[in-house]
Amino acid sequence: MANTPLFWSLISRKYIAAPIANEEVYQDKLTRTRNVLRPEWTMLEIGCGSGNTALAHAPYVSQITACDFSAPMLDHGRTRAANEGVDNVEFIQTAFADLATDPTYDAVLMLSVIHLIPDWKAAIRKAAQLTRAGGVFVSSTVTIDTMPKKMRAIMAVVNALPVLPNIARITRAGLIAELESNGLVIEDNWQQEGHDSVFVIARKPA
Repeated sequence: MANTPLFWSLISRKYIAAPIANEEVYQDKLTRTRNVLRPEWTMLEIGCGSGNTALAHAPYVSQITACDFSAPMLDHGRTRAANEGVDNVEFIQTAFADLATDPTYDAVLMLSVIHLIPDWKAAIRKAAQLTRAGGVFVSSTVTIDTMPKKMRAIMAVVNALPVLPNIARITRAGLIAELESNGLVIEDNWQQEGHDSVFVIARKPA
């Protein structure tokens, strides 16, 4: 059941209600992303979860396609969009593996997603294909070498439990190398001290 639509649907209510772990870091990532967006751009968010990040970016682009495989998560996003009068975000239920690489988008986001995909290199390759020339790929990824020792011990336990999503053993250098090997140029490579996620903005050359 780990990392399946059923798993995320079962925990969706708790996930949606939970506060952001580090609001300052989250806001910093939003700002860094917005600094590279353009009003005429289209955006794809892969694994959008509750849709909160897609809705936060909605005023800064022309259209957002937000996809996830959990129906309850998407329902939350649709309800928020309707209540707040946001009409340029489309929520689509689909698995990443079923997502076509045509059309492409000016901005592609995978936030807290890559490390949950066993074949994470293939995921980056597909994300690069989805990114239009001149556009950006934005990711926030848990990397084991920048993870506090306590978190590494917890990760070992989590990976041993079949009911929980496994976390891929990705290093920061390995992540950057894979992005670059797919033709992406790193523009921002940032990590908050003590935080286990590496935030990257990479551009696909025009």
